[in-house]
Amino acid sequence: MPDLILLPATEPTDKTCGTIPERIDAYPAASLRQVHYPAMVWYNEAVRNEAIAQIRAFDLGSVILVGFSKSGLGAWNIARTIPDRISATIIFDAPVARHELPPWGTAPFYDSDESWHKDVPVRTVEEFEAAVPRTHKLVLISGEGFHKEMCLLAGALSKTTVSYVFLPRPHLRHHWQSGWIEDGLNALLEPGLWGDA
Repeated sequence: MPDLILLPATEPTDKTCGTIPERIDAYPAASLRQVHYPAMVWYNEAVRNEAIAQIRAFDLGSVILVGFSKSGLGAWNIARTIPDRISATIIFDAPVARHELPPWGTAPFYDSDESWHKDVPVRTVEEFEAAVPRTHKLVLISGEGFHKEMCLLAGALSKTTVSYVFLPRPHLRHHWQSGWIEDGLNALLEPGLWGDA
């Protein structure tokens, strides 16, 4: 199993949505690394460049990139920026189809709806498709926070050649420890889902 790199979704002291796990009980052999920031971030281009620098500094081969909530947008855009380093991406319950700038501390990172539109996944599906190789595996998992938006992104991807699986979980808690990482890894390791059984 490739190494997992997890992207933070809140500032380090905020435990409202749990904490980034250091191990996954169902996959004890999995190696987990995380990107670090001193404060809350939204993954605009500058923040993504810092994340990419940290990912490259790990000096790993191909990795699975994991994003949750706002870091799900980071995972989407990082995967299409360095597709040679990312073999698979897991995105859980993220604001991926919002047409207006989200209100949750976004202003320091995006100055307008237009700047936001350049990064929002539902608007960059064609760019994602062009950037990632056919071997890249994308797992989308919805939860209680952004189920409808995740459904919209899955619908947009259904018109592309991107290899993806959508796991609708509208009642799944918006939390690091709600079991979605295990669900995502189960999906990635299920050959029948990817046509390579």
